[in-house]
Amino acid sequence: MIKKECSKKYMNNEFIENKENDESAELYDNMMDDLFEKYENKMNRMFVKGVYSFEVSEQLKSLSKEAIYSIARNLGMSRISTLNKDALIEKVLTEYNEIIEKQFIYFEEERFDILKNYINNGGVKVFDEIDTYELSRTAYFMQQGIIFPSTKDEKAVFLMPKIVQDIIREKENSEYTNRLKKNREILDLYRGLNKAYGIVNTKDVISLLQRYDIDNSEEFNINEIIKEAQYYYREYREEKGFFINNNIENWSDLLNDIEKDNNNLEYCNINKNELLNMIDHEWIYKSKFGKAFLKEFTNIFEIKKEMVYQIMDDLSFDIQDNNIDETINSLLELINADNIELRNYIKGLANKFLSNIRLWKYKGATLNEINGKDKEVKTKITVGRNDPCICGSGKKYKKCCGKN
Repeated sequence: MIKKECSKKYMNNEFIENKENDESAELYDNMMDDLFEKYENKMNRMFVKGVYSFEVSEQLKSLSKEAIYSIARNLGMSRISTLNKDALIEKVLTEYNEIIEKQFIYFEEERFDILKNYINNGGVKVFDEIDTYELSRTAYFMQQGIIFPSTKDEKAVFLMPKIVQDIIREKENSEYTNRLKKNREILDLYRGLNKAYGIVNTKDVISLLQRYDIDNSEEFNINEIIKEAQYYYREYREEKGFFINNNIENWSDLLNDIEKDNNNLEYCNINKNELLNMIDHEWIYKSKFGKAFLKEFTNIFEIKKEMVYQIMDDLSFDIQDNNIDETINSLLELINADNIELRNYIKGLANKFLSNIRLWKYKGATLNEINGKDKEVKTKITVGRNDPCICGSGKKYKKCCGKN
């Protein structure tokens, strides 16, 4: 049900750190060079094909029919499958201004600020001068036909058509600024809910956001704002009347489990600040229980904190699919803990961590909340001075970790 992306990181790290000899290292480096070269060539072709023009018509003419069709489809245009290239261009040009104007209704400050920066640069941005985060979002604007790739002075650039620049200038007023803030509030809260609940019926979204004083209206269509943002944030998707976390593959299985075992559960009422913190992709690491896990785990093992973060990611995903014992046993197998005291200590440590993860199968409740334990569970182990050390070194506790 859950994508095992984090597990791949373990394999990648192991592969990189345990290269057997210089020959395998060279093979790996050559493989990576080939991949980067292919990617760079693909990017270069995309920019070279573009024309340096601020007219939408000229930009569309430089594109293939397939690329124009993709833009038209992303903009929600209908009856386009049978059109030839010229007819397709004509249709896009006819509806472009109205559709792009409507797109701006759903934007929040982040998207608008990215686009507004084009105005400050004469409608142009140099590819090499765009930071990694913005670059990762640029594909969204290209798919919408809001910016286009081109070249200037042998440099790869992105262009914003004049018609889009004019729309942005018209939007720079207090009324639209308030809309952007309202949209951001809606999206930030829903993105947090998406992390906590995993799957939400679109009919329930409005009532869930009303808990945080967000009301639906003709002016602010909550579901449409959330639906449009799925293509920008790529954290969730809409399918068959549900908003679904993108880490869930077989969402119908999860839904069946909820309806079968936990249908009487209400969506967990989560503190607003916690929801807003959850939109940070590092929120688990920064949480109180995440920091505690990191501190205790690094006290036991000589391990980089980045690897502990990966372990936390794996645990937080595994618990969504499995029960807590299965999840903890997977961790014990991973670290190959054969010392009984160490195993018990790790079990307690993992239990505390996992009991604070918001579970999709329980509609966002944690195991602590399900079991009525809102306070942190404390785990103690007793180790005699002459007992084997819990770190698994083979030394006596008093001569190892218990020395101080």
